[in-house]
Amino acid sequence: MALPRIINGMLRTKAIYSVSSRSVVSHEPWKPGPYPKTEEERIAAAKKYGLLPEEYAPYPDDGLGFGDYPKLPDIGQDSKSEYYPWDCPEHNRNFGEIMHVHADMWGSDKGDPNYRQKARYPDWQRVLSFFVAVFGISGLMMTGDYWCKRYRPFMPKQWPQDNVKYYTYSDKYF
Repeated sequence: MALPRIINGMLRTKAIYSVSSRSVVSHEPWKPGPYPKTEEERIAAAKKYGLLPEEYAPYPDDGLGFGDYPKLPDIGQDSKSEYYPWDCPEHNRNFGEIMHVHADMWGSDKGDPNYRQKARYPDWQRVLSFFVAVFGISGLMMTGDYWCKRYRPFMPKQWPQDNVKYYTYSDKYF
């Protein structure tokens, strides 16, 4: 009986609201800033992302909204070494490492931008082998069905007609 009274008292004192509003996370520190127009802004952006000024190159200001975020090489998670002692080995990332803008598309369960360099066979061979396998098996099945019938033989259908006996049992019981 005391539990509803406690919950009602918490709602009246707004204790739940104050607890929930204190744990709000802001993403402002991680949002990219405006595109650097001067050399000082460029050096400040490189320092913000932990890069040397020679390594830092922002995305072009083409209206996509990447701002001062650095343009990193296109390396997917599967292209990174699995034997390196990563801080987060399930994602092949180190703590504080800058993520690529398209990192959400290049996880281990998604695509890899460098799959052509790692592929065993070129794309055209893989597509051709798929079609050869599908149409080859289909052709074998249709050829086998044509030459070797897979059903039991049966008699032609007996249709009822006037003055025609269409049953196989005898009349002596009727």
